[in-house]
Amino acid sequence: MSKSHNFNNEVHHVLEPTLHMGEEIHIMTTNAYADRVMNIRMNRVVPSRTGYVGYTKVGFFITRDEAIKLRDALSTIIDDDDAWMVVEGDTIDGDS
Repeated sequence: MSKSHNFNNEVHHVLEPTLHMGEEIHIMTTNAYADRVMNIRMNRVVPSRTGYVGYTKVGFFITRDEAIKLRDALSTIIDDDDAWMVVEGDTIDGDS
């Protein structure tokens, strides 16, 4: 007999990233680790080669304090125009 658990997931926001076609980023809160935590997950909406749709293994849990630190770090980077300047040299896809 397996033990079931109701995580009470609540999706608060869904992002459709342009660099991950066929997937969405789900930002949710969930019951885990004896607390209410933020759960950021990739959700496949276009079937994979095997036909799978749903949550992938890509994702992570963070506490509220960690979410606040993440928000502050992202705000700092987003506001830094130099962080968005293209750096000469190889890019991630190998273009020069």
